[in-house]
Amino acid sequence: MTVAQSAKPSSSDIAVTLKRLIALLEEDETDEYGILQPSQSAFKLAMRLVVEAYEIMGDSFPRASASTDEQGSIRLTWSKLEPECEVRLICPADANQQAYLYHEFGENYAVEKSVTTPILVQWLEWLNQV
Repeated sequence: MTVAQSAKPSSSDIAVTLKRLIALLEEDETDEYGILQPSQSAFKLAMRLVVEAYEIMGDSFPRASASTDEQGSIRLTWSKLEPECEVRLICPADANQQAYLYHEFGENYAVEKSVTTPILVQWLEWLNQV
């Protein structure tokens, strides 16, 4: 399944998430604070994990915000206001570093140091159910 086939109307949560990820590539390369565009390895990993998670979750896949840090890593953030909780996927700029997942519910938080598609899906489903 390709991304084009899996994306429904432009307002679907997966389409919004993919557009936000792609928009990172359209940023200026750098600014006074550092790198704005993601590294190719961070972008490929983020896209792969998002598309694979969507293929498993379908329309229950929640929309994420996307940003980069000053080194070109990508941060995808899924959050809810009620109850206040969040899941963050960090795809490092350096292909030799491991991606990790941060999750928070109120004052409780933890980090998953080895991210796979099933782990991402598990935490996104948790976010949908809280």
